[in-house]
Amino acid sequence: MQVLRGFLLLLWIALLVTTVVNPDAVNDNAAVATAVVAVVYALKFGWRRLTALLGVNRCYLFTDGVAVTDRFGRVRDSVAWSEVTGVQQMAVVGLVMGCHRMEISRSRSTPLWFVAPGAKSTLVRALLDEGRRSGALQ
Repeated sequence: MQVLRGFLLLLWIALLVTTVVNPDAVNDNAAVATAVVAVVYALKFGWRRLTALLGVNRCYLFTDGVAVTDRFGRVRDSVAWSEVTGVQQMAVVGLVMGCHRMEISRSRSTPLWFVAPGAKSTLVRALLDEGRRSGALQ
């Protein structure tokens, strides 16, 4: 979707350049294209705001384990600390942003994974501290 939004934005910029260069060739299409671009980006930012308010795409730490929700707020996956066999952490830090990819291995199933934003994420620190407290991690 991000690529499609970028393509739409580039197409819109090309239409605006065409409007400036030869206004007679456009026939008021720039207003319609501007409205479409505005609606697409408004929906994107509105969805981000709504999901933040509803608490979706989140990782919840409990004394018994970890639960991760999907983009509609339902539990996507969960793991109890008693099932945890290890945690792998990969940090990606750039000039503009950073994030941690956490992968929690468990004994009988595929690993639970999630991405925590931020170069110094408090979620990662809290997850590792809770895992050590429960005895699942060293």
